[in-house]
Amino acid sequence: MNFGTDLAPALPYPRLRSPAMPPASLRRCVALLLSALAAWNGAAQKSSALDGPLHVAIDRQIAAALPKFKLKQTAERADDAEFLRRVTLDLTGVIPTADEVRAFTADKSPDKRTSLIDRLLASDEYARHLAVVFDVMLMERRPDEHVTSSEWRDYLAASFRQNKPLDALIREILLSDGLDPATRPAAKFVLDRDAVHDTLVRDIGRLFLGVDLQCAQCHDHPTVTDYRHLHYYGLHVFLAGTKLYRLPSGDKQMGLQEEVVREATFASVFDPDVQNKTGPRLMDAPAMDVPTFKVGEEYVEKPSSKTRAVPKFSLRKALAESLPRSETREFSRNMANRLWAHLMGRGLVQPLDMHHSANPPSHPELLALLADEFAAMKFDVRRFFREIALSDAYQRSSLAPPGVSPDAMPEESYALANFKGLGPEPLFASLIRATGNELTLERQLDEATKAATDDAARTKARAAERDKRVKEFTDLFGSSAGTPEGEFQASLPQALFLANAESIAVWLAPQHDNLTARLQKRSQPEQIAEEAYLSILSRSPTPEEVAAVQKHLSGKVGDVLAIEQLVWSLIASSEFRLNH
Repeated sequence: MNFGTDLAPALPYPRLRSPAMPPASLRRCVALLLSALAAWNGAAQKSSALDGPLHVAIDRQIAAALPKFKLKQTAERADDAEFLRRVTLDLTGVIPTADEVRAFTADKSPDKRTSLIDRLLASDEYARHLAVVFDVMLMERRPDEHVTSSEWRDYLAASFRQNKPLDALIREILLSDGLDPATRPAAKFVLDRDAVHDTLVRDIGRLFLGVDLQCAQCHDHPTVTDYRHLHYYGLHVFLAGTKLYRLPSGDKQMGLQEEVVREATFASVFDPDVQNKTGPRLMDAPAMDVPTFKVGEEYVEKPSSKTRAVPKFSLRKALAESLPRSETREFSRNMANRLWAHLMGRGLVQPLDMHHSANPPSHPELLALLADEFAAMKFDVRRFFREIALSDAYQRSSLAPPGVSPDAMPEESYALANFKGLGPEPLFASLIRATGNELTLERQLDEATKAATDDAARTKARAAERDKRVKEFTDLFGSSAGTPEGEFQASLPQALFLANAESIAVWLAPQHDNLTARLQKRSQPEQIAEEAYLSILSRSPTPEEVAAVQKHLSGKVGDVLAIEQLVWSLIASSEFRLNH
């Protein structure tokens, strides 16, 4: 199958990128109402540090910085179709349906965007998508070692479904020892790195503090003066006693144990004769006091070949309690920056794991504000996303204003919407939805569970079958194991896959009232163009695009191959593969 790309729409963007006092009873009711309103996570809620909602403050900061980028204006507001597709992808990981596009663009309610954001954030699709986002962020597509990805993602999805604060989530991840089946999935972060201390130090530094200390392992960082040898070993002490432990269940499962460690001794490779010591510390914070115990009394129970080592004072627990909190400024800044990047296409600090004085934020005051407010929200991810999505900065068009070159509007200015490539999982889900094969997929997953004897086995079999199908996409469109998900980079193998893969051909074939089957039943090219563009690109076609479809289908309305060619040209387009 190689249809060519004559019909594939080219993105028109050069850059990818005071009455009487009421009765006391009434006063009490009013007081209760006001108290409830004050606790509501609505758009108009004010933080104690702000004069107005956070999304308004975001826009003030972006506007104030425009002269820094030699800009006098921003892009216009995105139209309804562009906004709907963008926010649905960002918050649920899949494009909207054609019916959703029709309903949203026809809705005349002035608050429909706010209502949409709230509905998406309350959906189960949001929880499942955030589970994927945080899995990719924290595990970086490492192969399963001790905890399966499905168990881990189920744990993450449950956490986002109940809107667990992010600091509590990270605390559980750092603290879980893998012994309790109920909390074992949280231990994947440490277990699937085999509790290798140097790996944990680097990844905890990068992912939770926004600092890559790898090059400070043997000496002060050679190019980043803010990253010191001391910082590496200050974090290393927290983890130096953590080791794998084979559980006595007989199933070869591993958990975590911890030997007693109080401090680290280290020397620079450039001055090996000078020995330095540090207790546990986070970057430039003072070293933590570690209690001492009499020899032989350091453990809850003296460890042996049959007994797991459990110290009376756990440094890993101390790390879990001291790192994910508002007092650890690096944590608040890093997490606020990463969540901002998820919605806005790039971080205020970029790369995300290189926070240091020589790489300042594009908007320092804004990042400080976001870090403060995220902490003041008690690390409520749903509420934080809501404020960003309500901002004008998020809702801007990706088209530059008339007469202004997109190249003159840097990505870091946020003067227009940045392009974001669809990751493998959103690309897979969006292709299934765009081609109308969600029912077909469900039937295939059901078929794979026929041998399951109970609900648990059925759920496991469905997850395994779906993962097998998604793996075709993660292998080709995802990052390599152990590396961050990179920026969008189109490649020849990806193009060949979209053009020739058997799975794509199956989705294009008419079946179970999918898109091709529906289009084949339409008699007017204009109707075919409208349905195809709404289903795949979440917008109506332009007159020029309708004319192109009419030309393509001239004398071939109802022809299966011609319809397949049309559908393929749209799903293979750059517009489909980018969120903009």
